[in-house]
Amino acid sequence: MDLEIIAHRGFSVMAPENTLVAFTAALQQGANSIECDLQISADGVPVIFHDATLNRITGTSGTIREKTIAELKQLDAGAWFGEQFAGEGIPTLEEAVAGFKMVKDFLYFDVKPNSEWSDREVDDLGQLLIQEDLLTRSIMTSFNEGFLGKIREFFPEISLGYFITDVSNFEQQLQKAVAVKNAILSVYYPVILEQPQWVEQSRQQGVDLVVWTVDSLEDVKQLRSVGVRRIITNSLIGNFEV
Repeated sequence: MDLEIIAHRGFSVMAPENTLVAFTAALQQGANSIECDLQISADGVPVIFHDATLNRITGTSGTIREKTIAELKQLDAGAWFGEQFAGEGIPTLEEAVAGFKMVKDFLYFDVKPNSEWSDREVDDLGQLLIQEDLLTRSIMTSFNEGFLGKIREFFPEISLGYFITDVSNFEQQLQKAVAVKNAILSVYYPVILEQPQWVEQSRQQGVDLVVWTVDSLEDVKQLRSVGVRRIITNSLIGNFEV
């Protein structure tokens, strides 16, 4: 059974997360897929950024939604990680597309719940993915399930992902995935180590799982032994044996 290695925010132990250099490094080192975070700027441009605020990464106060793309482009998203990455910017999705086309398997987008997207912004996002021939290789996950419903309404062929962070909501999330079809479960990996039967239970209903964020080879071995075949990782990218 092949293992799909998904680079969490790019190769984020080697380069600043969610930057073009991190995505390039992940692909160069052999990642099958890329996971990244999506937010929307004040003027409706999809950008790749994780945090609810800009402070940790850029040293600037405020949020993505409060700033225009011109303002965001003035910020440094690399220097916090290392001096050699100073000047690395917050990428727009459009800027990342050229690299994303080189991805072998899938793009996992985590649309952050920090702000609401208008219908126009959701439509523009889907149209960009269609234009770049990436829609059917994209999996949209979000804690904002209203966003998931909206993008599926606009683009029925897109895949969705439903989060599971603890044992309490497995059945509910599984049934959502079954009902909408063409969906996965995105599961915090210790939950699967605790409930390994969920892997087969989900697959029997036509729903696969991806687990996050795994950085131990021993954990990879355990997850593989219970049938997991999609792993999001910060560090386990490249050639390794499990």
